[in-house]
Amino acid sequence: MKKINFFVISVVIFFTHFSLLFAMPNDEKKALIKKMAEYHSANRVEDSLLCLEKILADNPRDDEALYYRAFIYLEMNKPQLAIADLDTMLNSGIRDYETLHLHGCAQYDLGKYEKAIEDESEAISLNANAHECYDMRASAYRAIGQRDAAIRDYSASIYYGKLRGVDLGKNYTNRALLYLEMGKYENVVEDCTEAQKYNPSYITLYLTRADAYTKLNKYADAIADCNYVISIAPNSLEGFHSRGNVYMAMGKYKNAVADFTSAIKIDNSNPSLYALRGVAYMNLSKNKKSIDDITYAIKLSPDNSEWYKFRAAAYIKMKKKQDAIKDLDFSLILNPNDEQAKQYRKIAEEM
Repeated sequence: MKKINFFVISVVIFFTHFSLLFAMPNDEKKALIKKMAEYHSANRVEDSLLCLEKILADNPRDDEALYYRAFIYLEMNKPQLAIADLDTMLNSGIRDYETLHLHGCAQYDLGKYEKAIEDESEAISLNANAHECYDMRASAYRAIGQRDAAIRDYSASIYYGKLRGVDLGKNYTNRALLYLEMGKYENVVEDCTEAQKYNPSYITLYLTRADAYTKLNKYADAIADCNYVISIAPNSLEGFHSRGNVYMAMGKYKNAVADFTSAIKIDNSNPSLYALRGVAYMNLSKNKKSIDDITYAIKLSPDNSEWYKFRAAAYIKMKKKQDAIKDLDFSLILNPNDEQAKQYRKIAEEM
């Protein structure tokens, strides 16, 4: 039988009681948590963290402070720091659904989708009505291409969210985004319209519905959604970008150029905007401007096969055979299965 070291036990007991004598009073901790929440509401993130760090300096394993700090770290796009705090909680035996859900969110942000699914599944086993866990697990399924599972979970998120009476604007929109990927455009419109009932100022729902309306050739409806986004967020490029896409689909290339130019003024580092404006210029037979824009897109994003294909199309219009073939060969190196690039290359060869 192993001999018990009574000296060690007595020392541990002594220091435990000693630390309790100097532990932060509960009223002081509550005041710091309240202050943290006030700072958080006022977007004073650093001050919020300072409140929590005062608590954690006194007790590094305080689960309430660790949870709130992890939450703030996630908002700051620092998932690795959030994981460290949540791991401290989980390793100490705390396995409530809120902690597991937040851990799953952090894993998702790190691109660890299978681990996110594991966390959210365990959270759901602890609280089958937790609509937010279904929503996050659905997003993880979507990220790894399991669309049927994602649809089931988004639908479960909406079902349980209705039971809890929560805002489901983002949940409906998330499912709509997946329907958009699947080409189910009527479903997209239906879900975005439902989302609008919950959160009528949620920009993403209008952008998503505008994409679906464009695919359905309902251009007036698409333009109306884009106009609304621009009206409430005039300094955001998304509305101009989306409306430019609608004008491209309509063949209104001058309007498209104007919108992409407005978007570029807001963000001049977005390669997609230059590439799209370049294509609009190409359709207006302004080939030099087209080449300049697409070349700049390539400079910003040299590994995007689409840009080389777009520039090759402009070179074909300008009868620059070798330049077109060179771009198409590089495009096919980046994306060997691009059938359109293969067709363009045949056209270039026959010039």
